[in-house]
Amino acid sequence: MTAAGILEELLAEEDVQHLKDKGYIFEVERAAGFICVVIRNFPLPAGYNPQTTDFLLRLPPNFPMACPDMFWTFPHVRLANGAYPKAADVFDVPFQGRQWQRWSRHPEASSWRPGTDNLKTFLGTIRRELQKGI
Repeated sequence: MTAAGILEELLAEEDVQHLKDKGYIFEVERAAGFICVVIRNFPLPAGYNPQTTDFLLRLPPNFPMACPDMFWTFPHVRLANGAYPKAADVFDVPFQGRQWQRWSRHPEASSWRPGTDNLKTFLGTIRRELQKGI
């Protein structure tokens, strides 16, 4: 199967297109029972150090029918004052030879709209969380 075929098998076409439209450099693979999406050099809002990081999204195998949970970064991210962001001081996911920083953010599963919400809406939730700067 081609790389494009594997990508289409793991993510819906609209999710792949959204990532491409945003100009993200990304890769997708199946690992540890999840659909893992890595977005390279994801820009962070002001107030974080570093200014860009790789993002790891671990989507449930039945995504987008099921709500995703949390996200991870590498290199590890701190606030401008040197502290770790709230609930982001655990480094518990080994992936691609790196230990990823877990951001314990939990979207309300009851607000997830299966068949409507997708990777674009999940990334919007993540951006809103990052804008809080905590």
